[in-house]
Amino acid sequence: MDKIFYVPVPEEEFYQRIGKAVYSVFMRNNFAFPNKDQKTKWLNHVEAAAYIKKTLVVLYKLSSERAVKFSKRGKSNFYRIEDLEKYLEEGLIKTSDEMMKEVCLKPRKNYLKTKYK
Repeated sequence: MDKIFYVPVPEEEFYQRIGKAVYSVFMRNNFAFPNKDQKTKWLNHVEAAAYIKKTLVVLYKLSSERAVKFSKRGKSNFYRIEDLEKYLEEGLIKTSDEMMKEVCLKPRKNYLKTKYK
């Protein structure tokens, strides 16, 4: 059996090594790092309708019902991709297992002690 020796490392060097290791794992797995300077992409009405695979009329209706967030400049509506994805996420149908976890059918407290008049 091999013996493991621990060598004390200065704190600053330790954090640099950890940072390099994490960075290499992220780069190996092709994770995208968010860029703080990157602006959110705004889609016009036609692009947004194509993005969520709906017609222009349906998207106008969703906008008027305030079901999806949008920005209005003049006569044009603009949509953020994040808001469109959030709208699509809200429509997810739960599986039967998820529904069963939400519903806890427990007997009422003091069910047997209930007095009937």
